[in-house]
Amino acid sequence: MATEYAPPDETTVKKSVTIPRSLASEVEARTGTRGFSRFVSEAVEHALALTKTREIVEAYEDEHGSFSPEEIEEARRAWHGE
Repeated sequence: MATEYAPPDETTVKKSVTIPRSLASEVEARTGTRGFSRFVSEAVEHALALTKTREIVEAYEDEHGSFSPEEIEEARRAWHGE
């Protein structure tokens, strides 16, 4: 039997969310109904990571100004291991 997704040492909480039917159908087609919560948890975790990254960049730019095109290109190359 499948279990709810929870990071180690963390309990789960049941929440009710409303999403478009088409999204729910697409997720269930990939995960089945038993994998739905895990998929949503992982998607929320990913979205939070992106939000936190954006907050770090915005805080840096508030203090130091916008990144130059050269700095952005350098970061892109580092990210891709070039």
